[in-house]
Amino acid sequence: MAKALQNILFFTSLSLIASTVVGQELHKHFELKEANGIDKIELKVSTKAGKSFLNAVDAVEPLLILGASENDVAASSFRIEKLHNTQKVDAELTCKSHMGLNFTESVANSFFSSSDQVHDIWQINLSENQAFDLNLNYLMGDANVDLSRLAVERLKIKSASADVKLSYKDAIMNRVAMDTFFVKVNFGNIEVKDLNYALAKEIIAEVGFGAISIDCGSDWKMNSRVTASVGAGNLNILLPPKEIPVIIRLNNSPLCNIKMAENFEKIGHNTFGNQAYIDNPDESMEFLLDVGMGSIAFKNR
Repeated sequence: MAKALQNILFFTSLSLIASTVVGQELHKHFELKEANGIDKIELKVSTKAGKSFLNAVDAVEPLLILGASENDVAASSFRIEKLHNTQKVDAELTCKSHMGLNFTESVANSFFSSSDQVHDIWQINLSENQAFDLNLNYLMGDANVDLSRLAVERLKIKSASADVKLSYKDAIMNRVAMDTFFVKVNFGNIEVKDLNYALAKEIIAEVGFGAISIDCGSDWKMNSRVTASVGAGNLNILLPPKEIPVIIRLNNSPLCNIKMAENFEKIGHNTFGNQAYIDNPDESMEFLLDVGMGSIAFKNR
């Protein structure tokens, strides 16, 4: 097997003022130039605090990361590795005051921090002309992820105690079929809008003590499977229209709370289906749910 070319680079990037978000000047922290022969970028982003924004741009450069303070450039680290036709980028974004922040402290801060706390700001611009695998990790703070106009083959989002909102604001579907859509929350909240635009075949949700809300959207284009596990938190699902066949299979305990949508009938042991599924079980959206002490609520549109 041919050895892959590996280039590990740590950047103390530019201090050029590039843009503004929520009234703050943003400075360029990292830029990935156009890469010839690269089919896909595997991007891993980790933030410790503050506000984070991710969206598509019409640009030649595949990736641009901006931050609120040019003095914090050295606190972040960026690693690049090229493997065959894939470019891997690992970006750990933090300001100097949050360099040692860990999960336990993030949970405490989410309960006791004041509302006027100064936040870090991160803006991540992705080219709409590039295919991506995205691995997004948020320790605390807020994140807004807009996947409109992007080509995302795999998506993974994890929240420790952060509030994350994922949407398709331009109402434009993913430019490729997504292999896996994965969201996980510990103490935070993840809100997914218009999941149908992801074109995801496999959807996985894991809830610890926090909450995940999923809006399946007003249309569904493919047979998909949603696998979810809920510990002591909440999973709220806004179902697709009643014309879409849906089957729900539950593995629940006596300590959990399940609220089923009104038009679902019990068709087997811990198995429920809507009328569209009863009429046409071959073309369906399937939910496989495992819940402990938490709650799951299904709601019709």
